[in-house]
Amino acid sequence: MIYILWMLSLLFLYYILENKKKKRINEIINLIDNMKNQDYKIPIKQDDFSILEDKIYKIFIEIVEAKETSNKNSEKQIEYLEDIAHQIKTPITGMLFSIENLESEYPEIENIEILKRQILRLNSLADILLKLSSLDANKDMMKKEKFSLQELVDYALDSFTLKKNIRLEIQDILKENIICGDFYWLAEALINILKNANNRIDCNKIAISSSKNPLYTSLVISDNGGGVEKENMTKIFKRFYKTPDSDGFGIGLAMVKTIVEKNNGEISVRNTENGASFEIKFYNVT
Repeated sequence: MIYILWMLSLLFLYYILENKKKKRINEIINLIDNMKNQDYKIPIKQDDFSILEDKIYKIFIEIVEAKETSNKNSEKQIEYLEDIAHQIKTPITGMLFSIENLESEYPEIENIEILKRQILRLNSLADILLKLSSLDANKDMMKKEKFSLQELVDYALDSFTLKKNIRLEIQDILKENIICGDFYWLAEALINILKNANNRIDCNKIAISSSKNPLYTSLVISDNGGGVEKENMTKIFKRFYKTPDSDGFGIGLAMVKTIVEKNNGEISVRNTENGASFEIKFYNVT
């Protein structure tokens, strides 16, 4: 009888201790959840779990402080980049004005035209840096408005001049397919894709098509400019990566990827029989 009572006492004690342990574990889980919601109050208890609680609290605070420091540094870098770009623009404008005067006075000097092209290239880089700083600074500032893909394509084509020998094929379905996002940033992305095709020597045709399903609406831009080398497939969306034969800055397609992703989409590229095909998927999620 005594043995049975002793066993029951042990079982009861084990039950109490297990319940207490589970309760403290749940309290620690709640503590972590509260800290994720920026509630940094820590309960004052002295038991075997207190040391663990204290360590979790200290590590979490260190992570928060490191994140805040990183965000501040990023914001400063973005400000510096924007500052530099603005500072560059001022002398460039003056140089362009001077070059145009020289052109009119000495039209026979070829080096003036070469110098003008380089200054215009530098001016283009400054514009890109300004766009990048704006894009990086406004991480969660993309507008949400509805518009058709046809409106987007029309605006992009009005803002950018393709080579005269390029034939455009645009599907009528673009008028029907509506997406939600930031119109002007997405137009910027589309312009960069069109520029990529336009810069290909062999390209004389660009086809723009679309499809829709319950999951996403797609926009496909295909060209016949020879396609992308296999070794470059995974690199072309990386910032500042450029192929040896490119005369760009290696920023355009990286910017496209960032813009598309910030508008709840994704972009991919594949080679077709005669060229490259970029597909943007806009997911139907609000």
